[in-house]
This record gives sequence, structure tokens and C-alpha cells, in this order.
Amino acid sequence: MTPYDIDAAIARMLPSIMRLPNPENGQPWEIAAHSRVLEVFHVAERARLGSSPDDLCVLGLGMMAEAIILAAGSEGCDARLEFFLEGRGDEHPWLRAVLEYSGCAADPLASALALRHSDRRRYAGGSLADAVFREARQEAELAQGTSLYLADRYPEEFLHQVQLADDLIFLCPDIRRDFTRWARFTDKEILKTRDGMSWRAFLRYPERGYHYLQSRLWWLGVRLDWFPRWLLGLEGFLFDDSGRPSPANYDDGACLGCVTTASDSLEDLVAAGRLALRVWLLLNLRDHGVQAMTNLTCIAYPQRLGTWGEPTDKIPELAECYAVLQKMFGFTDTELPIFCFRTGLPVAPYPKNARSLRRDDRVRWITPG
Repeated sequence: MTPYDIDAAIARMLPSIMRLPNPENGQPWEIAAHSRVLEVFHVAERARLGSSPDDLCVLGLGMMAEAIILAAGSEGCDARLEFFLEGRGDEHPWLRAVLEYSGCAADPLASALALRHSDRRRYAGGSLADAVFREARQEAELAQGTSLYLADRYPEEFLHQVQLADDLIFLCPDIRRDFTRWARFTDKEILKTRDGMSWRAFLRYPERGYHYLQSRLWWLGVRLDWFPRWLLGLEGFLFDDSGRPSPANYDDGACLGCVTTASDSLEDLVAAGRLALRVWLLLNLRDHGVQAMTNLTCIAYPQRLGTWGEPTDKIPELAECYAVLQKMFGFTDTELPIFCFRTGLPVAPYPKNARSLRRDDRVRWITPG
């Protein structure tokens, strides 16, 4: 295969690679494409919530690495990866992938890269006995430095922690400003930015017209930088539980999942990101919706490491976040929860145009010479 053919393959790979999940939909990656080479750069300005510590961004880089391998395989190419994570910064790439044509067969999960999506709607059931979860456990068995836990219990203490984690976002001004900067309140804004969280992402029943009124309430809070407790409570009262970033109940789906790392080493974080993406792709490929629950692990992970820098005195019960997750999923004392999600059978097909509203333009093509 000529270098031109490799470049054509890279061009076909890039859209699905650039639409990967990441903290708060900030898409904090820029890709430099050379002949046969992809270099992944981090953009800290777009990744604040994943940067304290930036271990969550390393998790996202693991997702990026797995996506590159899958996308390259779909083009008959092998991708040789090299990471540059010691002393990392935005001026140097975090990952370099060199592609070589080998005629290899594509991994079946490669076809799910174009299908991957977040579905925050109510689910239409599902069961932990479904075959897809046996496949997910098999994926985890093949990974080193990371594990997958699944649970179909929904204890009140867990649901309470979910609510508290969501509330903390709005009670800490710095976190609130970064979170709400990604909220998009009109279709025009969505089309213009092609990133962030659509107002529909906060809704449970988008076909009900009054939910647009709910988005206006969010708009007012964001523009005024004003989210008092009574406003959060009013949303929950007027709009069921749809006013919160996460639903108040999760027992409408198949199960909850948690990906853990064996340690906070860079290798284990990358491995966790690769496993999380593969499980996500597998679920979408088997027609299951997936909603990432990042607020809990954004608190529990650094708390366990002693690196949590945000005040929790406003919600003291959050000190139990790690313990509640451990009791829920049963992981060991040495493991760190890094990625949680809910999943179930969707109530309706995912809107086709929603996936097209993700940025895929942060790419620089570098011509030799």
C-alpha cells in the first residue's frame, strides 16, 4: 500500500476517532496527521474537570488508543503505539500511532465506532443475564491492570451519592462554571459548536414539550451563574427527576457498571480506558444504551488517592463516596473506580443526526517539507 493509500485510510478513520467520549464532552484532543502517523495532543483548556488530577484524561487517551487500533484494523492496517506521558503537557503529543498496511482482519467492534453514543433516556429494561454481559466480562478477562464490575442492585445509599455528586457540581463555583460552559441550549448553538451537552441530554422524555421550558430554566441558571439549592429542588419537583444531570432512579435498565484500575499507574489508566471503550462499543453494537456516570468517579477516584482538591464541606456525606461504590460493586481495597455507567435496552432508536453533531475538525494535516 502506498503512502497515499495510508493517508486516505487515515482520513476515513479520523471522524469516528474524534467523536470519542471524554469528561463533560469537551473533546480535549487535537490530532496532527503526517504520512502514516497520527499524533494526539492534549488541550488542557478544554479538559479542566479531567485535569485534577489529569488521570481522567489519561483514561480518555486509553479510549483514543483503542479507537485508533480498531479504526486502523478496519482499514487493514496495524497501528504501532508509543505513549509520551511522563512530564506531559500540551506542547508535546501524548500518543503517537504509526500505521502500516498488513491486510489484517478487522475487529468486529470496529463497526461500532460509528454507532457509539450516550443515551440518557429512560430504558426499556434488560437483564444482567443478557448474553452481551457475558461478552463484556470476557473482554475484561483479557485486560490487565483493570477490571469490570456489574450490578443490578440499586440501593438507596448509592442513589443518594449520585444525587450528592450532581449537587456538588453546582455548589462549587469553579466546577459549576466549567461544567455549565458545555451546556448547549438551542439547536443553533449545537450546530455552531458541535460539542458539549445538548439541552436534550438532560431530559428523560424529549417528546414532551414542557421539557424545553426546563432547558430555559437551566439557561437562566447558567447565564446568571446561579444555582441555589431551591432551584435544583424546583427542577426536580416540576420536571420529575429530569432536571438533574443524572436520573434519580436507575432500575429501568439492565445494570450498572464500574471499571476499576489496579493502581494509578499510567499503564493501568490507559488499560482502563481501552476496556471502557470496548465495553461501551460492545453494548451499543448489541443495541444497548449507555450513559456514563462520571460525577461519582470524578470524586471517588481522587478522594481515594488523597488528591481531591475541591471542598466537600458543603456536602459532608460525599466522604463516603468510595465506600459506597465499593459496597455496591464489590471491588477490592486496592482498586480505584475510574469509570461508571448505566445501561439498558433503549426506548427508541437513537437519533441518527445526534452522532453527526460531534466535532471532528480538530485535525492538522502536516505535509513533509
